Parts: sequence; structure tokens; C-alpha cells
Amino acid sequence: MTKQMDKKYIPLASYFEVATQPEITLSFEELENIIGQTLPNAAYLNRSWWKKTKPPLSHFLAWTQAGYAVIDVTLSTSVTFARTEAKPIEITEVNNQNNTNTTAYIIRPAEASDARALIHLQEEIFQQTDFMYSMHNELNLTVQQLRKDFTYWKKLKNRTILLCILNGLFVGYAYIHGYKHTKTKHVASICLAVTSEYQHKGIGTALVQAVEDWAKQHKISRLELSIMEHNENALHLAKKLDFQQEGIRQKAIRLHDRYLDEYSFSKILSD
Repeated sequence: MTKQMDKKYIPLASYFEVATQPEITLSFEELENIIGQTLPNAAYLNRSWWKKTKPPLSHFLAWTQAGYAVIDVTLSTSVTFARTEAKPIEITEVNNQNNTNTTAYIIRPAEASDARALIHLQEEIFQQTDFMYSMHNELNLTVQQLRKDFTYWKKLKNRTILLCILNGLFVGYAYIHGYKHTKTKHVASICLAVTSEYQHKGIGTALVQAVEDWAKQHKISRLELSIMEHNENALHLAKKLDFQQEGIRQKAIRLHDRYLDEYSFSKILSD
């Protein structure tokens, strides 16, 4: 990233760096989801804001440095970008079943402005699976409370939520919950979830890798996770990514009048 680029547009630049589509149309909402912040009024009111390619403002570098140009703008609705040069396929892509098209995604820490979208994402995932530890009506999350949590976590510096955003859509997340006490500040528990539509496409693996990178940057050297015995996909992912099983909590979960064991895993991160 160039030092001239406005800092808030770095997530958008990361998105275009891994994009390979010849043409991409993103709604204003999707653009703001990628950025994690609201676009300025000028972006809503002036097509020239999108078409400019000269300083002093340098937001345009987010797409021009990756070889894209704006070819169409519908104010307050959508922006279409087109590739100006060929680019090889990158790692951070999700292929469809027919392998005929690709869509890029980014993973970034959640911001206060993401609170509402994150709650909706959780509600969607709770409706799709029974692998989560709370029932859909037990969290009672509010936008206001979640925004307060984000502020508190930034002070602690060992808790966050990493969001996976695919073409402006929230498709997965990873909670990182570090501990407050001095003797355990190097430890964090994690919880991952991906919407059913985008499972088995490498997003879970990418989220874990992003968790490990974030953890190392914040002096966390031990990651812990718990998995219900019937969550075969999660068990496979944990073992594939070198998490070690440490124990079994027998009949720890009661689900639909059935008792399930819970497996405890950990991973020690190298320096």
C-alpha cells in the first residue's frame, strides 16, 4: 500500500488486490461493508469523486493501484469497476461449483459501524446450524451493546472479531477472546462460523490463518477452541490446521434431549 492512500481505504485496496474479475459492480452498502466505514458525502453526491485520478485526495489508489478503473457510477446506488490489465489468479478467491467465475474476499477486524451487519450475520448462521453454543434467542445482542464491546476490546488489545467479506457481503467471522489476567494474557479462545452457502470454499481455513496472524501481533501464543462431537467439518478443520486435542468433556452439551461430548483443542503459536 502506498503511504499516500487514505488509511480508511486500505481494506478496499486489499479487496481489489485479490480480485480477478474483469468487471465488478458494488453497491454503496457493499463498498461500506468492505471499508468498515461510511463513505463521505462527496461519494454520494458527485460522480467526479469516483472518476478522479489525481491528488490531493488519494482514495482512488485503492482500485487504480490494483489495475481497476471506474467505468460507471449510479449515485447513492452502485459503482462499476473494470480491470485495465490482466492479472493472475490469487490465493484469496472463492470458486463456484462450475469453476467458471471467481469472487474475492477480504478478512479484517470488525469496526463499530459493523455492529448491525454482524448481528444479522449471526442470526443467519444460528438459523442454519445447531453447532453454536447459544440458541438464536439467547444472545440478546443489540447494536449499542456491541459497539460498546468493540470500544472495550480495543482497550484490552487482546479481543476482536475478524470479519470475512466477500464482494461486500458478510459471510463469516472469527471471535478472538483473550483473557484479562496477567498469567493468562497469552491465551485466547476462538469461535468461527461461516454461512452454509460459503462453506467448503477455504474461508474457514483463511479465517484461522487470519486469527493466528492477529494473535501473534498481539502477543497471544496459545489458541483454544471447543467443538461439539457431531461437528465433523470443524473437527476436520482443527486437525488439518494442527490443533491438538487435549480432552473430552463428556455429555457437556444437551441438544434436542440428546447429550453430546465436547472436544477441547489448542494450538501453540511459534514466534
